[in-house]
Amino acid sequence: ARAMPGVIMHKSRVSGCGSGRGGTSTSSIARQRTAAPRASSTRRRDLLLTSLVTSAGILAGPKRGEAKATYDKRALDELTKLFGEAIELSNKGDAGEQADDAWSRIIEFDNTSSAAWSNRGTFRLQRGRWAESEADLAKAIELEGGINDADGYLTNNYGNALGANGKWDEALSAYRQASFAGSQAGDNDLSEISDANHALGLLQVGRDADALEEIRGLLRRDPNFLDMRAAETAALWAQGEAEAAEAAWNALQNADTDTGLYSKQFAIARVQGRWPPRATAALSGFITVQSKGNALDYDGKLRTYDFGSK
Repeated sequence: ARAMPGVIMHKSRVSGCGSGRGGTSTSSIARQRTAAPRASSTRRRDLLLTSLVTSAGILAGPKRGEAKATYDKRALDELTKLFGEAIELSNKGDAGEQADDAWSRIIEFDNTSSAAWSNRGTFRLQRGRWAESEADLAKAIELEGGINDADGYLTNNYGNALGANGKWDEALSAYRQASFAGSQAGDNDLSEISDANHALGLLQVGRDADALEEIRGLLRRDPNFLDMRAAETAALWAQGEAEAAEAAWNALQNADTDTGLYSKQFAIARVQGRWPPRATAALSGFITVQSKGNALDYDGKLRTYDFGSK
């Protein structure tokens, strides 16, 4: 197994009930989402991101990003059929190459389809094909008029691909742009997810104090954002603030009474593959009470991070 790009997120709310962003929506922009476990009095959002078990991303229909394109009925019918086949294959866990080929056929049919490029890029991102994913997502952004005009979910995924390729300065910039796109569109989920990815990216590059400030800002907006409560623990441990990390952990446990997903037994499994490796390692160090923590890196190798050598 290898680390997946940093990422979000399972966002829990203690108040309210419901599935959150689960299942499959069908529209001209059909974003694929995976439902998270439900718990009583808990609303859990599972949005975009990239673990091996999610099918997150921008699985869009043929009309997205095609404002300038004109199709006759036969071409549009064929394009719609191709998209349907590609989405169906993408939902099958054992159809990796077939699904990738299906997206490639759409690109061959119309290489100006930003949706096809973004879908193939997201699909490749989920499978650890970092360089190919980045290239596809960059092409989709280009077709949408550049990063300032591109769909925010696409931009967020592009940030994930950049981070997986070690381009963290560019990734952080992409997350900021995705958050701005969310705020402009009134999409609070997108803004908060992109902001959380930005905070986790700061942890990855060692900007622990900045990460902690952003994490706490997110918690002020939503005290029941459980992933960020776990990230607060990790950031504090990374800075050597053991007592404060313990207090943050206790707050997480008090907030996670319904699910137990962030217990010491399950917390690392919960974040591994969604967080960048250094953030995961910091949480691991806290749980094992060690100044060093381990996590899978993007190349699939176990890496040790030392949080005692400040």
